[in-house]
Amino acid sequence: MKNKRKLVFILLVCLSMLAVSGCGGGSGTNAGGSDEAQVDDGVKFDPYGKYDTSVEFTIGRNTNHTSNLPDGDTIENNMATRYVESRVNVKAKIAWETDDMDQKLSLSMTTGDLPDVMTVSRDILNQLVDNDLIADLTEVYDKTASKGLKEIYDTYGSLLMDQVTFDGKIMALPHTNIGNQHQLLWIRKDWMDKVGAKTPASLEEVWDLARTFVEKDVSGTGKTVGFVMDQNAMNFTPVFAVYNAFPTNWIKDAEGKVVYGSVQPEMKEALADLAQRYKEGLIDKQFAVRSGEEKEALVIKGQAGMLFNPWWIGYTNYKDTIKQDPEAVWIAVSAPVDENGKFKTIRQDPAGSFTVVKKDYAHSEAIMKSINLNTDFLYSLTDDAVQYKKEHASEGLTDNSRWNNEPTQIPMQIDYNDVLKRYYDDIMEADQAGNESKIQPDRLVSLHAYQDFKKEGNNIDANTYGEYLSRIEGQREANNPNLEVIPGAFYGTTDTMKMKWANLKKMEEETILKIIMGEAPLSEFDKFVDTWHRTGGDEILAEINQK
Repeated sequence: MKNKRKLVFILLVCLSMLAVSGCGGGSGTNAGGSDEAQVDDGVKFDPYGKYDTSVEFTIGRNTNHTSNLPDGDTIENNMATRYVESRVNVKAKIAWETDDMDQKLSLSMTTGDLPDVMTVSRDILNQLVDNDLIADLTEVYDKTASKGLKEIYDTYGSLLMDQVTFDGKIMALPHTNIGNQHQLLWIRKDWMDKVGAKTPASLEEVWDLARTFVEKDVSGTGKTVGFVMDQNAMNFTPVFAVYNAFPTNWIKDAEGKVVYGSVQPEMKEALADLAQRYKEGLIDKQFAVRSGEEKEALVIKGQAGMLFNPWWIGYTNYKDTIKQDPEAVWIAVSAPVDENGKFKTIRQDPAGSFTVVKKDYAHSEAIMKSINLNTDFLYSLTDDAVQYKKEHASEGLTDNSRWNNEPTQIPMQIDYNDVLKRYYDDIMEADQAGNESKIQPDRLVSLHAYQDFKKEGNNIDANTYGEYLSRIEGQREANNPNLEVIPGAFYGTTDTMKMKWANLKKMEEETILKIIMGEAPLSEFDKFVDTWHRTGGDEILAEINQK
């Protein structure tokens, strides 16, 4: 009897294996011909478990723009991809490359010609989910995502994973937009010293300093301008925030409903202030017609000493200011603050794009393993990754490849929400200890720039100065303790937005611009709000609040 039961059991197992292999799909099998049923579960879900035979997946990618690969290396075969292959025996093959991923994927969805792995926008993600074309990654993430990757995602709280969870299932792996990317007030401190001014805090103090710069022609050119700003007028977000106005963002009102910041009553008072300052000449009179290059030129040539820009200003051409004026000194300030001393900003969308897996691909866990190792490699998260890069340094792609993720099997930008603080603290601790052995290798360039600046001041080259401005001055101020971050309430696209948002957005930008420049009265804002609601805004709000 026992032998008969055993025979029946063996037959059932064999039938099950045949059934699985019969419906696995072409690219779902590995290079060695064995499929998921033949992979030991201990290896299958182990974040770093190595397959006995190679597992291959295909990927659709944006056209490669990497130019620093060593001779003989390719996007499919380089130091980063070889690391993954050597550790878990997973190999990536490019199915296609494109300059327009959304268009390519839209076409592929109609033909059914989808690669095993794709990086997609939010709109395409929603379409793939609605059409049941991608794999549920819940079990794979829970069991196979590495500790390091989960720790990174966890720094976003629920903001990140909520965006990839549909009906309780994790359907994608998000790429991240780190926190603290808000506008800071950058000021020429040498100009402040010249006029005997103190660092501004309130909005009135900010305007007073701009007025002093203009009236005293601190640049000495006879053409000193106040603030330079972008043509769409939206880089003045810190000014709007003082009035609790948050243009271009979806926020929650006192009742918990999602509303659009650009049409809230607080906007009107902020616009009245900006219009008055433009009239006084505290804002560049020609900002609406200047190109980006012309705006930069005003700053670099020393005609403007105040502007709003994020922490990474040093990576722009503004660093070239010291070429024109070796005495130039820039500082970043969290101003203006509101009546409670808070510098407010809205949290930008924490998810940049999304990596998904085709539904019938048999080894979703292999994709997770690749992402684990890609992340370890780029950010030196494990001793193994650090040691591998040391041993293979002659192959190129050294630690400064952190921001160059294209050579990895699955290009993903993933980083801690609070990475700017971690990065800055790392530099300060290494400098104070006089020991750089424990600092992450990719941060050594910033540490050395800081140390060079302390020794030489502006006698360093512009690129080193730019590194110092961004990584020391900018990152420090981006984490000011007075910062108050307000979460965004919605980041997606509704059906009505697809049809009407372009026109609504154009109307918004034109109205705000005209009011600031005095080409339209402040009452024009009320007309804009009414038209916005009637021509699609109310439909969009209804769709958002039903989600």
